Amino acid sequence: MKENYAIKKLADGTPIPYELLLLADETKEAINKYIFDCTIFTLIKEKSNDLVGVMAIVQLDQDTVELKNIAIAPQKQSQGFGTDLLSFLKSYARDQHCQQIWVGTADIGHLQHRFYLRNGFEMDHIRKNFFLDHYTAPIIENGIQMKHMLVFSYCLKTRTN
Repeated sequence: MKENYAIKKLADGTPIPYELLLLADETKEAINKYIFDCTIFTLIKEKSNDLVGVMAIVQLDQDTVELKNIAIAPQKQSQGFGTDLLSFLKSYARDQHCQQIWVGTADIGHLQHRFYLRNGFEMDHIRKNFFLDHYTAPIIENGIQMKHMLVFSYCLKTRTN
C-alpha cells in the first residue's frame, strides 16, 4: 500500500460511494441489485480523507468471494491503486479461508481483462448474454455493444505442482 493511503471497511450508516461505483457499473439501479449484500472497502488518502477508490465484494459460499465492483477515481487511475485494492482483497479472502476470488467483466473490456490477468487472475468461464439479459438498455463501450460477461478467477490455494 502506498504511503499516506489506507483501505477501510465502509462503516455502517456511511453513504454508499455511488459516484465511484458508477465508474465500473452502468446505473445506480444495477448497483443496488448487489450492493446491499456486499462488504464495501474504500481507499482513502489519510490526511485529507479524500476517497480514491472503492471495491464491493460478496461471499458466494465458504470457499469463494466475488468482486462485484472496483473503481478508482479518474485522476488516480494508472498509478497502482487498483492493484493495491486487489492485493488487499487477496489477503482479506485468505483471512476468510476462501479458496478463490471471482470477478466478472464485459466481453469487450480489453483494458479490464489485461488488468486482471496482470494481477494473477485467469479466464474461468463466460456468462452468455449477461448484459443483454440484465440491463434494459444496450450498453455501448468504444462503439461495441456489451453482450457477454467474462468471469476471471484467482486461486488462493497453494499449488502443489
